Amino acid sequence: MTTDTADTPDTPDTPDTPDTPDTPDTPDTFETSETSEASETSETSTEPTVATGPATDYTVGPVAAALDILLEFENGQRELRVADIARRIGVTRNKAFRLIKTLESRGFLQRIGDHYRVGSRLLTLSEVAVQPIEALRAAAQPELETLQAQTNETVYLLAPLGMEAICISRIESTHSLRISVDVGKKRPLNAGAGQKMLLSGQDEQRLTQVLRHRGPAFTEHTITDEAELRRQLEEIRQRGYSLSLGEVDAGAGAVAAPVYDYSGDMIAALVIGGAMSRVSGNVEGAWRDSVVSAAHRISATLGYPQK
Repeated sequence: MTTDTADTPDTPDTPDTPDTPDTPDTPDTFETSETSEASETSETSTEPTVATGPATDYTVGPVAAALDILLEFENGQRELRVADIARRIGVTRNKAFRLIKTLESRGFLQRIGDHYRVGSRLLTLSEVAVQPIEALRAAAQPELETLQAQTNETVYLLAPLGMEAICISRIESTHSLRISVDVGKKRPLNAGAGQKMLLSGQDEQRLTQVLRHRGPAFTEHTITDEAELRRQLEEIRQRGYSLSLGEVDAGAGAVAAPVYDYSGDMIAALVIGGAMSRVSGNVEGAWRDSVVSAAHRISATLGYPQK
């Protein structure tokens, strides 16, 4: 019996374009709340040159400035406005706005009202910078061990990876009839308790992509109707946990709860799964309560503010 997890389409690289001198051009369209900050084209101050060091230093000014924006969030600052960023990195607001919009378009920054914060795209770089995933695993490990000891069922952690979910940690049940989930295994986001939990936290653009490219049903219980799946996802958001009864394996069921990071992004789903013969009365009872509580504790460890 296997469970669900998931694979991302690679984001195409954007070709490098040569730097052009800064002119006071404003972007074609602004959100209203940003216009006053970004469109101050009458600024008379000269934009400082980004330090490049010795003549042999091949630093690219705009790239360095964009990275400086991201580094500003290392200082414990969770959200910044365009004006704040411009002042901190020493560029005009117009330049800061364009840099911010470029980072936002790639998912490295996320707009919240008239402020910006680090975007979840940075998590997708975990293959070359594994620290975030290792931090998540370390925070989750004690809870995985406790849940497995309490239930003697397979418990595992899924993380979003593009249009799929990937298993990043698990402890298996000792029952002879059990769910088996391999670390590193990927599954589509549209079926299974953990996968649907993660899908419920995606934005509309990603949700539409997932639904458009969903594959055939795993079992007769896999939800294939888009309207029904959307209804279920809204229900999952409202109640704060997700269920699966035979959606991926007809003989297995599971319950999942969301894990959030310090910024409030859903970065993982904690799942308990077992044979259908042991699921009845548990997925909406003891298992549900245990997995929801454990996911809350993991989120708190990662800095998510508790309500």
